[in-house]
Amino acid sequence: MTLPNSGYTKTSSENFMINAGTIVVDVQWDEATKTFTGTPLGATSDGTKVNIEQKYRKIAVDGTGHVDVQGLWVLDEAHATVGAKLKELTAENLALGLNGTSKDSTDYDGYVEIESKRYLEEGDYIENMAIVGKLTGSDKPIIILLDNVLTTSAFALETKDGDEAAIDYEGTANASFEQLQKDEFPWRILYPKTTTPEGTDPEISA
Repeated sequence: MTLPNSGYTKTSSENFMINAGTIVVDVQWDEATKTFTGTPLGATSDGTKVNIEQKYRKIAVDGTGHVDVQGLWVLDEAHATVGAKLKELTAENLALGLNGTSKDSTDYDGYVEIESKRYLEEGDYIENMAIVGKLTGSDKPIIILLDNVLTTSAFALETKDGDEAAIDYEGTANASFEQLQKDEFPWRILYPKTTTPEGTDPEISA
């Protein structure tokens, strides 16, 4: 067998993740229907982004400083973020961008007041947030799921003529106490199989 002259194979076209993904929160799996449910975070522009970074540290051992040696690397830290340019500026999304609060104004009739707050609360962590995309060879979604997401980006709103305002949103995944005890990470990638039991196809529905 000769070496291939291209990375493209007969099945390559079935494994492309196409178009911009959708950011979905409160993703749940329904065992009875074999489907996912979730709520869109809102309209975005310029696509979505997930970054999972695992940093490794090499253990210093005399006599190995001149070369990398198998077995001396250990995971030092790991982070996962999800981000997008969020164009749907609801009061809830603006409050999310601040890790803040929104409430009916008592001073300005007909307005909701969105304010920053001094201390974080458990409710500021979103139970889960996912980027949901489509593979060319499947009707099933590919889902990148992050747990306990906290807004960690600065609130930056820019307006200009001929365009709509948007905020650059970024959220960071956080391990729960249970995940920490089990040495689990607060993220996972759900990749669809080519076939599922009884011919069902997992999908996200609102």
